[in-house]
Amino acid sequence: MIGAAWAAAVATAALWLGERCNRRWFGWLPDDPPRPGRKQHQRPIPLGGVLLLPAVVPWLLAERQWLLLAAAALASGLGFLDDRGKESGRELGWRTKALGLLLAAGLAAATVVSPRQDPSGWLLATALVFVLTNATNFLDNTDGVAAGLAATSLLGLGGPIGTAAGAAALAFLPWNWPRARLFLGDSGAYLLGLLTGALAAAAIWQELAAVRFVAIQLGDFVQVILARLWLRHPPWVGDRRHLTHVLQNAGLGRPWVAPVFVALALAIAQWRP
Repeated sequence: MIGAAWAAAVATAALWLGERCNRRWFGWLPDDPPRPGRKQHQRPIPLGGVLLLPAVVPWLLAERQWLLLAAAALASGLGFLDDRGKESGRELGWRTKALGLLLAAGLAAATVVSPRQDPSGWLLATALVFVLTNATNFLDNTDGVAAGLAATSLLGLGGPIGTAAGAAALAFLPWNWPRARLFLGDSGAYLLGLLTGALAAAAIWQELAAVRFVAIQLGDFVQVILARLWLRHPPWVGDRRHLTHVLQNAGLGRPWVAPVFVALALAIAQWRP
C-alpha cells in the first residue's frame, strides 16, 4: 500500500499543479465546451487526464515494462491530441484513432503473450486491450464513472502497476465527482483503459474468472455497440445509450450514478465460480 499511497500523492500533486497552471497562468489543457445533446455541463471543463501519466510512469519503469510504458504513452498522447483537436473542432478521425489504439493495444498485449510464440493468443489479447481501452472511454460520460470503475478494476487486479494506476484513478475522483473541475478526456480514459486491459488480459490468461474485474466495462461496450449496429448507426459515434444513461433515464440522480456503478463492480469482483 506504500506504493499506492505514493502514486496517489504524485497524481494529486500533478493534478493540482496542472490545473492551477491552466487556470491561473497559461491555459495548456484543452477544454470540453458545453454542447447540446450528450454534453450536460454548463461551462467549459478542462480535460486533465494526461496529468495521470506521471503517476504511473515510475512504476512502469521500476517494473521494466518498456512495451507497456510505450503503449501507455502512445495511448495517452494520442488522446491528448484528440482532446486538443476537439477543442477547436478538428478532432482526429476515427481511423487514425483506431490505428493508433490498435498499435498501443498490440504493444500492451505483447507483455502478456509473445506474438512470435503464440500469434493467435496475442491477437486475442490485443483485441481485449483495444476493447477495454475504448470501453473505458465510452463510460467517461458521467462524472466519476470511468475513473471509479478503472480504480476498482485496477486495484482488484493488483500488482505494483495495478495498485499504482488504481490509486492514481482514485486521486482523480475528487476533481471529477460529484462536481467536475476536470474531465479525464480521451487522454486519461485511454491511459486507464489500456492499463486495465493489459492487466485484465494477463489475469484472464491465467484464470478466465478474472473477467469479473472488468465485467461492467465489457457489458456496456457490447450492449451499446450492438444497439448502434441494430439501429444502423456508426459504432464510433457517441450517443446516450450507455448503461449510465439508462439509469439516469430511469430516474437515478446524476451524482449517484458513479457510486452505484462502483458498488456493483465491487460486488461482481467478489464473485467466485
